[in-house]
Amino acid sequence: MSQPILQARGLTVRFGGLTAVDRVELDLPEGQLAGLIGPNGAGKTTCFNLFTGRIKPNEGKLTFAGQPIVGLRPSRINQLGMARTFQNIRLFGELSVLDNVLVGFHGGLKSNFLSAILRLPGYVAEERGMQRRAGEILELTGLTRLRDEPAGSLAYGQQRLLEIARALATDPKLILLDEPAAGMNPQETTGLAALVRRLRDELGVTVLLIEHDMRFVMKLCEQITVLDHGKVIARGAPHQVQRDPAVIQAYLGAGEGEGVAS
Repeated sequence: MSQPILQARGLTVRFGGLTAVDRVELDLPEGQLAGLIGPNGAGKTTCFNLFTGRIKPNEGKLTFAGQPIVGLRPSRINQLGMARTFQNIRLFGELSVLDNVLVGFHGGLKSNFLSAILRLPGYVAEERGMQRRAGEILELTGLTRLRDEPAGSLAYGQQRLLEIARALATDPKLILLDEPAAGMNPQETTGLAALVRRLRDELGVTVLLIEHDMRFVMKLCEQITVLDHGKVIARGAPHQVQRDPAVIQAYLGAGEGEGVAS
């Protein structure tokens, strides 16, 4: 693995008297499929919010692709190449599937507002490029046949895929997936795992995901970091993490000798 694409050092955030993230250290190599797991309230989504600039840490350093990003706006971090999905789906329900994907391109548009209004050649060429790329993303995520349907009419699992498609429209180097398999049936989960692998293998996108489906995580991820009460209690390959006593005790509450489902 190469130089970490995302690196956290002593990352800490407090909400009043509660320390939600406590001196978190993270090295995410470029090109890795990685997981961030832990019980409810462990600080996982708070970490995602820190990484993407939605909240600012009280202490610590955070770099993305070698650049310090603490204090940068979420839009700027996205422009640098970090995209995310959300635990609670945030689509434009009244817009079509295609239009939801097209929205993802706007942060990277080079043409200005006047060019769009006047339909200048530069904007027209850029628009055609967006339409073509959106079609490719919909094909990749299996949503082509639904391109003209309102996003709000899609089944829950399809909406999850559409969130990933919209994130891909920003041309990310790193994508953060917050519980992407939530609400999916086993067949949909299998398809999602195949899609995530394609993101890395075909598009070269590094993936960091939060997920409560342990079988999904253990079969897909190459490296796993475990949080409990805002602290990193374990990290390693799936076979190491699933037998770690601290993980069994703090995350699963399993009896002695039990491990994480594989």
